[in-house]
Amino acid sequence: MKNKIKSAISLFLYKVWHDPKGKLTAKIKRACDDMPHKRRLTVVTLLLSAFVLLAFFVFGHACYQMGAGHARQEIKVEHIRQLEISNNSVSHETD
Repeated sequence: MKNKIKSAISLFLYKVWHDPKGKLTAKIKRACDDMPHKRRLTVVTLLLSAFVLLAFFVFGHACYQMGAGHARQEIKVEHIRQLEISNNSVSHETD
């Protein structure tokens, strides 16, 4: 029974993850191999530049939000009020 479950899970993982991943990897590799070297270099440079610009934008926006105070949470200070203590004392009698 346990082997049936393992084989069903491995078949599912192969169909869902490994098979599509292998097909996509092969397709991308074929497309890159068909490109001339200079065009491939240009594509990689453009993608890297876009990634760097996006990273700078996200980092800059986060810094701006912190500087503008949008990321800060205000802390409300509540002072401790004096407790009301009754003067009813309990007498301790010793025998």
